[in-house]
Amino acid sequence: MSDPKESGIVPREPSKKSGYQPPNWFWESRKKGPTSAGTILFVALRALDLPFQYYLLTSGLGSNIISSFGGTPVLQSPVASSAGVLGLSPYHSLVMGLATGSALKQIYWKLSINDLAMPAGFSVTIALYNTVLNTLNTCFALWSVTSQQPGAQSSLSAFFKTAAPTLQFGIPLYAIGLFVEWYCEVQRAAFKAKPENKGKPYSGGLFGIVRNVNYTGYTFWRTGYSLICAGWTWGAVQAVWLAGDFCARAIPCLDTYCEQRYGEQWEVVRRDVPYKFIPGIY
Repeated sequence: MSDPKESGIVPREPSKKSGYQPPNWFWESRKKGPTSAGTILFVALRALDLPFQYYLLTSGLGSNIISSFGGTPVLQSPVASSAGVLGLSPYHSLVMGLATGSALKQIYWKLSINDLAMPAGFSVTIALYNTVLNTLNTCFALWSVTSQQPGAQSSLSAFFKTAAPTLQFGIPLYAIGLFVEWYCEVQRAAFKAKPENKGKPYSGGLFGIVRNVNYTGYTFWRTGYSLICAGWTWGAVQAVWLAGDFCARAIPCLDTYCEQRYGEQWEVVRRDVPYKFIPGIY
């Protein structure tokens, strides 16, 4: 009979250190061996997000949504500019690029790195959660109150010269966050692929800086995405929401899971990598 821990199934007990008890769905999502239904649904929904975001930008649907809530869409059309791509202005080409980068990263993760079961319902929930956040950002980028669209978009040089500070800060934050989330998972997958590391927790590479650096990367790029689309206020709301959710729910869940899966080995990781989310802070 196989060891339950090798299949990702561990005793569903509260953490001995914190007393935290993850919900039942969390334990189901940690089982090893991806399911065909979950994989197909996740990949399909993340891929379909791209034509949906493009349709919001180009069809007038996004602007109509803004108007239906009593708002005023941006005066400059998101469509038609020789300086943009896909028939979009430079700014809204950037907005479309943010959605594309997030989808490609997550599809790559699911097909090439992730080895968890992720049941169909869980896969749909995660995919739709990301589509909802992307849709909010797209609509904010079309609303005159929140859009960070530069005043001049006749050329790329004019676009960057008139770019708001939120774009100058948000673009590198998005790029760094997406890279961190992708690269730390590549590092962990390479470690796990070696037979001699079977049953061992990984605390090297970027995971040697904070124990949940993938969550840190996700928070960074999501915050950068929101800054670019809607400015400082929405960017701050997004950062606080994600950090709060990770610190109050996701990180305690994973800490309990790793404690029960790895035992004393996880105590060593806790000692060697004391910070859970932000170096020097938490």
